[in-house]
Amino acid sequence: MDENAHSIINSKLYKQFTKYNLHHMFLWFIYFLFWVFVLSPGVTRSDFFINSTVIVAIHALVSYFNIYFLFPLFLQKRAYVKYLVAVVLSITLATIIDVGVFSILDTIDPDRKSGLLSPRFLLSTAMAITYTTAITMSLKLVKHWYENERLAKELAKINTETELKYLKSQINPHFLFNSLNSIYSLSLQKSDLTPDLILKLSDILRYLLYDGSEKKVSLAQELKYVKSYLELEKVRHGSRMNLEINIEGDTESKEIAPMLLIPFVENSFKHGLGKDKDKGYVHLNVRAEKEELFFSIANSKPINGSEVSQAKGYQGGIGLINVKKRLNLLYPQKHKLEVTKDGPEFKVELNIKLI
Repeated sequence: MDENAHSIINSKLYKQFTKYNLHHMFLWFIYFLFWVFVLSPGVTRSDFFINSTVIVAIHALVSYFNIYFLFPLFLQKRAYVKYLVAVVLSITLATIIDVGVFSILDTIDPDRKSGLLSPRFLLSTAMAITYTTAITMSLKLVKHWYENERLAKELAKINTETELKYLKSQINPHFLFNSLNSIYSLSLQKSDLTPDLILKLSDILRYLLYDGSEKKVSLAQELKYVKSYLELEKVRHGSRMNLEINIEGDTESKEIAPMLLIPFVENSFKHGLGKDKDKGYVHLNVRAEKEELFFSIANSKPINGSEVSQAKGYQGGIGLINVKKRLNLLYPQKHKLEVTKDGPEFKVELNIKLI
């Protein structure tokens, strides 16, 4: 179904029109006029109106019986043979009723009444009822298909939103766990930097609570959140870490899904520096160009391995796995992610079309 058809069906006027089944009345009125036109030659005005009313009433009766009873009872349950038999019997019974009614009425010539039971009249009456039933059934199937398609799209949207919320709920505790560990380790050392770290963490929590629930935030907000995290980690690691941050381009006018970049940053610290005494590094580069975001982060690999990666049964960071899922859900066919693990460096390069 094309976009114009969707817009008409979803319009307020159409919904009001269908609410009171006015579309049914309109279609049957057009069908009534058709039979008036067919039966009017050679018959008095009152007679062809009565005849048209009888024909339309019988056809409508069979059509609604088929749509609202036979369709859900047999066809939707895939009982095709039973449905076909039931339709044939319904049309046959309607043909007999049609003949019986016109035999009683005085709206046709007595000479023509003798031909009511002729094979030709019976066949033409049955065919007319069959055509009407087939047309109304086709309309019903189109509407049924449209409703199923609409429900499927709504369900897919709900499932996507639910999955995104679930992934976010995994990212937030994961981040908090790492941050609190950092503060805890410094508090054990009775470091004077602990209050400053708590303050930075409160800024980050404010972002999580108020902006993290939004569908989109400005790129500048997301990067401010990332920088707060980097500063928190810089204080924790001190002189053993070399941190470089390079941000270029207009970040104020562009929007991005919140909490999307931080898992890559988290991963660089959690799995990068480890317990090596030698200096490690984290280099972050961001470039906002037209409607695209170019993001890259590289970190040195610890010689002795990170504490987490050496843990028994370790299979990879939860945050990194989740962000890949979010990218596929939020930016399908609009992003490119490359992760390089070879050599002494771990590097992530991400390109997103933000439109």
